[in-house]
Amino acid sequence: MKKAISLALAAGVMTVALTGCTDDGDGAPDGEGSATAGATEGVDPANVSPSDLPDIPALKKERGGAIKDLELGECATDKGDQEVSGTITSSLKKRADYLVTVSWTTSSGDVMGRGFAVLKGVAPGASEEFTIEAKVADGATQCVSGVVYGKA
Repeated sequence: MKKAISLALAAGVMTVALTGCTDDGDGAPDGEGSATAGATEGVDPANVSPSDLPDIPALKKERGGAIKDLELGECATDKGDQEVSGTITSSLKKRADYLVTVSWTTSSGDVMGRGFAVLKGVAPGASEEFTIEAKVADGATQCVSGVVYGKA
C-alpha cells in the first residue's frame, strides 16, 4: 500500500513537472503558438533543445527519488563546456545505485545541456562524490537536478 501511494505521488509530481515543460506560454497547444514565441525570450531557436543531448540511462529497478541525498556544488550556466560536482549521502537502509542528472535550462524550461552520473553500490550512510560534465548551448539560466535510486 505504501509503495502504491509513493508511486502514485511520484507519477503525479512527474505529470505536473512535465506539463509545465510542454506549454510554450501562449495558451495554445504546442505547435499552434506564435512563430516568434521563442524569439521573445532572447534564445536562438536553433539552440533550443540541442539534438546532441546525451541519453539518460534508466535504472533497471528504479525504487524512487532521493533528491534529499544530493548536495550539488555551484553550477555555472555559461555557454560551452561546463561541469558541476556534488555528493550523494545515502539515507537508505540498503546498498543502492544512484542516478544523478543535471539539466541546464532556460527560464522557460528549454534544455540547453544535460549530463548525468551513475554511482554504484552506495552503502547506507556513505557519501560518494561525483562530477557531471556537459556541453551547454547559449541561453541557459539555471541548473535543474534530479536523483533516483535503484539497481543499475
